[in-house]
Amino acid sequence: MSQQTSEATQGSIGWGRKIGYGSGDFAINLYWQGLSLYLFYFYTDVLGLPNYLAGLIYAIGSLWDALTDPAMGYVAERTRSRWGRYRPYLLFTPIPLALSYLLLFWKPDTTSITLLAVVALAGQFLFRLCFTIISTPYSSLMARMTTSSEDRAGFAGARMLFAYLGGFGVVVLAGLLLERADNDAQGFFWLAVVSGVLASVILWLCFAASQEPPETPETQTAHLSLRQTWQSMRANTPFLIVFAAILFMVLGATVIGKTVLYLFEYEMNDRAAGQQTLLLIAVIGLAVVPFWTWVTLKTSKRFVWMAGSAIASVGLVALLFNPAQSSQIVQLNYIVISIGTGAYAVTFWGMLPDTVEYGEWRSGARVESMIFGSVTFAQKAAVAASAVMLGFLLDVIGYQAGAVQSAETLSGLRMIIVLVPLAGIILSVLAMIYYPLSPRRHAYIVADIERRQSAQN
Repeated sequence: MSQQTSEATQGSIGWGRKIGYGSGDFAINLYWQGLSLYLFYFYTDVLGLPNYLAGLIYAIGSLWDALTDPAMGYVAERTRSRWGRYRPYLLFTPIPLALSYLLLFWKPDTTSITLLAVVALAGQFLFRLCFTIISTPYSSLMARMTTSSEDRAGFAGARMLFAYLGGFGVVVLAGLLLERADNDAQGFFWLAVVSGVLASVILWLCFAASQEPPETPETQTAHLSLRQTWQSMRANTPFLIVFAAILFMVLGATVIGKTVLYLFEYEMNDRAAGQQTLLLIAVIGLAVVPFWTWVTLKTSKRFVWMAGSAIASVGLVALLFNPAQSSQIVQLNYIVISIGTGAYAVTFWGMLPDTVEYGEWRSGARVESMIFGSVTFAQKAAVAASAVMLGFLLDVIGYQAGAVQSAETLSGLRMIIVLVPLAGIILSVLAMIYYPLSPRRHAYIVADIERRQSAQN
């Protein structure tokens, strides 16, 4: 066994490599948070698209993104190069990804709703494809670099620190550029330019800092057919549970970020406080990731998911019944919610690699890229569903972009902001109750796989 392979197995990967790998999520989230926090608002209040059409375009893009994830996982699993299976995509994709992001936030000089919708949809298809090509291999890389559950908790913690830094960076950039731009369209376009340049540089640094262990007879996986791959995944109970929990959690939690600007601009009449709240959400997430990482190492990923869900639910219920018209008091609700949802950031990516070994242990087939691709499919399908639902619900409550909203509309908005995320969180908890992989059981599974491989050799 090579030194690098031994390091990956025994849990001795240094923090320098973990930080180098994790930095890639700063770049990923410059894009992802830009979409999550601003694109729906850009569609309705900058492009002027009808609510239902904005939701439909966003949903089509997310579904396209979701459908390409398993396909990209299948391709990446079969990639072989001098840089490894997954690292080449960090090297060659950043520039196309940055250019496609410009199209996503471009407002054509036209008032035709049809033309605006066509351009918006084209941007969705192109950007989402490029994003999939880089994000699925990037996520799969963690499972390949180590089989140590402790190291994976460290990798996940580093990832999420940089993910929240990326979200923080997006909000800061958006605030600065929107404030200095002649109009919102110009501000959002320059946000896309600056984000693309920063993300490209950081992804190249991540490529240089990350390493894949060399291919050996033990790590070479037979090329399974799609049918064999799906059969292996269907028998992987922990994966199916994580898949369901992520689907429900993202379906609900996505609405939290998408509706912040609507709440503060139309109910609180304080758009600046909305930007501050998005900044607070990023800062709180950044602050609690080390805490949740520590709790994960002391307890289990399942426990952290449950604890975070309980805290987020308390914050959501408090927001529903908070009658205050002070922006600062409402921001406190979002702080509590963010403390809770920060737990998902660690457990989301910490659990997923562990299900790879469980599947290998049960079926003898290691299909890490397909597992990561399928879960990101669930994540993005949930984002698509939330966009359609949000557009539909905004129409139901009578929301009109740029207009003074009625009391009934504002009350309906508050219900959407609270009840949709709360339902998603509760359903994710019901799924996670059955998650069977404790740290001790996962360590046993990894050791048993190694014993089998040694016996075969």
